[in-house]
Amino acid sequence: MSSTDLPACINAKLSRYFEQLDGEQASGVYKMVVNEVDLIVIKFVLDLVDNNQSEASRVLGINRGTLKKKIELYKL
Repeated sequence: MSSTDLPACINAKLSRYFEQLDGEQASGVYKMVVNEVDLIVIKFVLDLVDNNQSEASRVLGINRGTLKKKIELYKL
């Protein structure tokens, strides 16, 4: 696996996250990761298509209404 392999990057980040908890209990990890990835992917695609929401929704494979809600949620 290369250092730019997405699963490897996620695994490394999760390992660091759990190490930094320093004995505290983890909670909501799935939601935290999904929200972070969602934001990054949407922002990347919006930048890629010059903020054309119709094109971004096509590239992402989600409907435009869902994309609009996520743009509002993440304040993009």
